[in-house]
Amino acid sequence: MNSKHYVIIGNGVAGMTAAQELRKLDMEARISIISNEDEYYYRASLSEWISERNTKEMMSGRTDTFYEQMNFDRITGDVKRIDPENKEVWLEDQRVVYGKLLIASGATPNRLTLPGLADSLVFRNFQDAAEIKERVSKCKKVMILGGGILGLELAGALNNLGIENIAIVQVMDYVGGPLLDLRAAAWLQKKMRGDGITLFLSDTIDHVEDHKAILKSGHTWEFDLFVQSVGIHPQFPETPGLKVGRGIQIDNQSRTNLPDVFAAGDCTEIYDVKLERWMTTRIWLDGARQGRAAAYAMTGNHLENDHPPFFNASLIYTERYAFIGEPHGGDGENYVWQTESAFRKIRVKDGKLAGALLIGNRHGMMAIYQTIGKTVQEISPALASPDFRWNDLSGADWDYFFF
Repeated sequence: MNSKHYVIIGNGVAGMTAAQELRKLDMEARISIISNEDEYYYRASLSEWISERNTKEMMSGRTDTFYEQMNFDRITGDVKRIDPENKEVWLEDQRVVYGKLLIASGATPNRLTLPGLADSLVFRNFQDAAEIKERVSKCKKVMILGGGILGLELAGALNNLGIENIAIVQVMDYVGGPLLDLRAAAWLQKKMRGDGITLFLSDTIDHVEDHKAILKSGHTWEFDLFVQSVGIHPQFPETPGLKVGRGIQIDNQSRTNLPDVFAAGDCTEIYDVKLERWMTTRIWLDGARQGRAAAYAMTGNHLENDHPPFFNASLIYTERYAFIGEPHGGDGENYVWQTESAFRKIRVKDGKLAGALLIGNRHGMMAIYQTIGKTVQEISPALASPDFRWNDLSGADWDYFFF
């Protein structure tokens, strides 16, 4: 097999972005995508599918026609191991030879072993969502272990479905960290409790008796369905010689330590110079950037990394949010406005716009993203006002693309 065969393991945002960029850069090459999921879909839409706010068709990110027009070979299955010396990818019943390889195999949910718990689900992919959706139709009481983003998304979906008895057990003293700080979490927790959600904070489960959870605090809760949402960890095939920590270690061009082997997305970690440690990749936009960088490197090109501000926009509980730049920190000035339906926080540090957290009302988020790092004087001293017209800075209402 010649070097013009690009093989991608994974059909998520990192793998799909890389495949599309590869096709732009090389119209003639063979591109094969190996995945244990048949199609690329928007993971952030899973909770809305559970709550019947959208359909399976609406979740789909790419159609069969798209794969055909892009001339992608699709191989369904689980990769068991990679042989980098012979450039081979081994599945259960076949071998695929590659010229350049991208590992974008994602992450898998953590599962805790709890004494007495015989049955629990997790919430990560479409198969998980489908099982939850099927079983929740017969349930009246649901307990969710974990108050992070996915656990809150699921709680919101179940609340929208009309499930009246939902409990979240969170080991920290507030939900939604590190995306939320204490003040933002207090705002969201008030909303959740108003919707009837029971929150067990600074607590965890000691053991389970039949369908009753006994918490360390002594509280108890009976449930029909138990779902674990206690984080994820990178998953990747066995690959001799590959340098890994918690994830596959890559540089800013998505290169690994092995020749012709690249990696991107949730299965990776990258060195954070500021923190002086390796950090796993968890954000959709970072996965897309890494996939694009990988495509350039795989074709012998170089994509300049200009270290853009952090940006993530998705769903938390039942609210849409945008997390921009660095909205949290012990220094700087924080400007916070909140109503029953929205929470907005702008942070200024050393006279410059450092970040923003917008929940419920995300208007102006792209204008904020584009002005991160600029001084208040360059933007406007009026930015501290809750009704500051951010979109006037760009002369366009970019929120159109998000609402």
